[in-house]
Amino acid sequence: MARTRPDDAGPAYVLSPVPKNRRPVLDRLASASRRFQVHALVELDVSGPSARIATAEPHVSWTGFVIASLARAVAAHPEVNARISGNRILTFDRVDIGATVERHWEGRRALDVITIRDADRTSCAEISRMLHEAKDGPPGGTRRQGALTAALVRMPGPFRRAAFRIAARRPSIAATFGPAVGVTSLGMFSSGWGWAIPLAPLTVIATVGGIVDRAVVREGRVVARPMMPLTLSFDHAVIDGAPAARFAATFRALIESAAALDGAPAAPTP
Repeated sequence: MARTRPDDAGPAYVLSPVPKNRRPVLDRLASASRRFQVHALVELDVSGPSARIATAEPHVSWTGFVIASLARAVAAHPEVNARISGNRILTFDRVDIGATVERHWEGRRALDVITIRDADRTSCAEISRMLHEAKDGPPGGTRRQGALTAALVRMPGPFRRAAFRIAARRPSIAATFGPAVGVTSLGMFSSGWGWAIPLAPLTVIATVGGIVDRAVVREGRVVARPMMPLTLSFDHAVIDGAPAARFAATFRALIESAAALDGAPAAPTP
């Protein structure tokens, strides 16, 4: 760390290296800039799940509920559970979901990504428990990183990103880069309402906004309903508009019906 002294030439500042745990974030942002993303902005009526989540035993968080619902939608539309590897499409045979959490470790806070394995077969309560436990502990505690991936992370930025691009062309390596589907929540930062356009090298990412009461029309009357803004982002290199729309419709139905709270799997949408 280098510190400058204030003088007439300009302001003082402290110079420190980029933390190692930020390097993967920079890599993901650089990778995302090369993706062909399309975004769907949707608003979901969460009147039904709101009442059930408030009284759920054991405890269910909104993020846990959204992850469980998203995973069941992915199981119903397995074509979205894929990524590009060279000139081929790698499709996963299990539904794993990546989720962002803010970890508290050694007096510091940092964003990290954990993987919820087989999320389509995991209850909302269990996912909520996993998210809660992931907030305390060393970064990366729930992710298993291959030896090659770990070696790449230690390389200087430009070489590391170039090496990742080359390695991603091999399906056996691309499959170790984590899930193809992820969830991030604006609610961890603010209680405000709104959408976000994420930059993440995932095939599908759901960005969840804060829930607020809004005026909507139901049966010809204007009523207040708790509404959840949601951004669904798709890698257009993998998913076309019609499959994305069908997936979004299934996801909406699962959220608004609170089916995941019953442990119900999603039925494929024709």
